[in-house]
Amino acid sequence: MLCAMDRPEPESPRATSQTVETPLLDLLEAIRELHAAPDLCSGLARLAARIREHLSYRTFGVLLLDDRGRELRFHHAIGYPPGVAEQWRFGLGQGIIGTAAATGKALRVDDVREDPRYLNAGEEILSELAIPLIAKGRTIGVLTLGHAARAHYSAADERLLVLLADHLATAIDNAQLHENARAQARTLTLLHEVSRELNSILDRRELLARVAVAIRRLIDYDLFTVLLWEERSQLLEPWLSVGRDGTPRKGMVGMALGTGLCGTAGLLRQPVRVANVRLDPRFVDCFPGFATRSELAVPLVYKDRLLGVLDLESLAYDAFTAHHEQLLSTLSGSLAVALENARHYEQLQAEESRYRSDLATAKQIQRQLLPKASPWIPGLQVGFAFEPARDLGGDFYDFLPYGDGRIGFAAGDVAGKATAAALYGSFAVGLLREYVAQQCPSPAAVLGQLNLKLGQLGVDGRFLAMAFALFDPARRLLRLANSGLPFPYLVRGGKAAVIEVAGTPLGLLPDRSYDELEVALEPGDLVVFTTDGIDESVDAAGHEMGREQVGAVLLDLADRPAREVAAGLLAACRRHSGEDEPADDRTILVLRLAPD
Repeated sequence: MLCAMDRPEPESPRATSQTVETPLLDLLEAIRELHAAPDLCSGLARLAARIREHLSYRTFGVLLLDDRGRELRFHHAIGYPPGVAEQWRFGLGQGIIGTAAATGKALRVDDVREDPRYLNAGEEILSELAIPLIAKGRTIGVLTLGHAARAHYSAADERLLVLLADHLATAIDNAQLHENARAQARTLTLLHEVSRELNSILDRRELLARVAVAIRRLIDYDLFTVLLWEERSQLLEPWLSVGRDGTPRKGMVGMALGTGLCGTAGLLRQPVRVANVRLDPRFVDCFPGFATRSELAVPLVYKDRLLGVLDLESLAYDAFTAHHEQLLSTLSGSLAVALENARHYEQLQAEESRYRSDLATAKQIQRQLLPKASPWIPGLQVGFAFEPARDLGGDFYDFLPYGDGRIGFAAGDVAGKATAAALYGSFAVGLLREYVAQQCPSPAAVLGQLNLKLGQLGVDGRFLAMAFALFDPARRLLRLANSGLPFPYLVRGGKAAVIEVAGTPLGLLPDRSYDELEVALEPGDLVVFTTDGIDESVDAAGHEMGREQVGAVLLDLADRPAREVAAGLLAACRRHSGEDEPADDRTILVLRLAPD
């Protein structure tokens, strides 16, 4: 980082009468101040002012080697033309400054016009001193002074700066270590915050947009792009491209592995950092009109599987450092995990959407299988209510004409809930309708035949509780058989009793026979069939509604039409349980013999 460039000050008179020791002690005090300075820039500015008190100069510069040890860049500069300190780089052995760094020896040039190594930056100097800064046996930079007068600097000046440079190099090296430690601490804190934030986002596009903002807090870039690997197209497809101000950039197309710097990073599964893309044959200009000069591409890898590539581009040369590469590589690990989580979440959402769509279709089909209206029977009202515990239920009801004025009523409850129970129940309804249509059997025969057929299915863990009733209007006679459903209710004369008819659930044991009971109905009688989802409904305290409370509700509704009795009992059940969704399927079938 270049410290703010100072304007040149008037040259101080040359100090010729002092010995080397006195200025050195004064300058060493400036070195001690540099150790205590809040940052390297302010410390170097103070040192430059102290040096001017003993050695006049037109230009002053401290150049430091980059993290790769290849180029010298100005870290503090005074007196150079605009743009030079910000843009000029000196390779090792390049110019007087680069030569001093490469040889590790001080250079004093009396007339730069006569030295072929001199690179004229327009600073209007004739004399130059270049002193290498060596710390721990390695060159870390160069201290340079320039003057407009020829042969301005003496051998004593050179010795003074060489002695100073030994201490300055150590101070700079320590300052850089401290700055790096502070920067790393800040970076680790920020990385932790960013990683934690990213893991809470489950939408990939929103996630990538937040990444662009987060990385901007860590690394300065002019263009940020994320490409994700698509197995179907076998391409890195662009998902997001934004400028430094967050403005979207369009025009990039899919990129094959090995194509461009992004494709290279994806193919090698390694970061690719290029200081000058115009000198790299792998560079592909994906955004015409955007003058990319340097680029950093980092692959996104999860469990050895390529997810995509993060790409940063800058309008400046060599904008990205090894620290940036390490930082982005560290962040890419967290991002890869977050992307994989988001992808799984999107897949689950898609699967759930398909499941919901299939479920809605199945629910519609189940509704079509169940009667939608009560049958018309002279002298008999029929009401029903049905509420599945989930989208699909294992309960069912049906009305089956016998063709001679008689009609059959079925209410069933399959063990279990949801899709499997609904399929089993639908199959049972199909068997029931086929058998009744062909044979017009008695209720006991219906249950016996269904028990046989369902047992032959061999479906483990599935069985069916069902009550079947056959009503003869001419005789006002109801014949009943039951295979595990709760006893039906008979409401007559202000009392609610139960019709005790029992039997083994269907599909459990072969060769079962079922008892049959006849009930002669009287005008005004109510016969109510319910599945166990009614009387076993529980409230918040875990108390069941119970048969006694169901009977009390039926007595309150006894003088109402059959359909209102069914709806009223279901409403009472909902009030008791207070559930948004019932814990078990609920089915109610009501037969009411009309008063004379």
